[in-house]
Amino acid sequence: MYNNKWTAAFVLAILLALQSTASNAQTKIGKATSVKPQAEGTIAGTLRPDSDVHASETVRTGDAGVADLRFIDQTNLSVGPKSSVRLDKFVYDPNKGSGSVVIDATRGSFRFVAGSQDKRAYKVKTPYGTLGIRG
Repeated sequence: MYNNKWTAAFVLAILLALQSTASNAQTKIGKATSVKPQAEGTIAGTLRPDSDVHASETVRTGDAGVADLRFIDQTNLSVGPKSSVRLDKFVYDPNKGSGSVVIDATRGSFRFVAGSQDKRAYKVKTPYGTLGIRG
């Protein structure tokens, strides 16, 4: 009888630890501020205004889709129709105002406005080369 209780407690502890590890792997880096008419995130699923977006997430829009994203460093990214953008890397220390952001725009169009980090911290990869922010 005691053996079953300890086994159940042990299994529950393992499940809680795994859940904590999974949620840490999906680091929230910002929110969708506007989505018209539809966009999908590989982690968040169907995006809606106020949906969280995460590091390593890919945002895809359909034929008429547009998604406006705002990151925790106040960076703004608008993903245009028929587009695919991966939020590849996002590191930000709000106390120092420093970090590193890498966005991989593989298809379509986007508009990018850098946030509060040093402009050299931002890189936008495209199929044709990497863009750096310089001013």
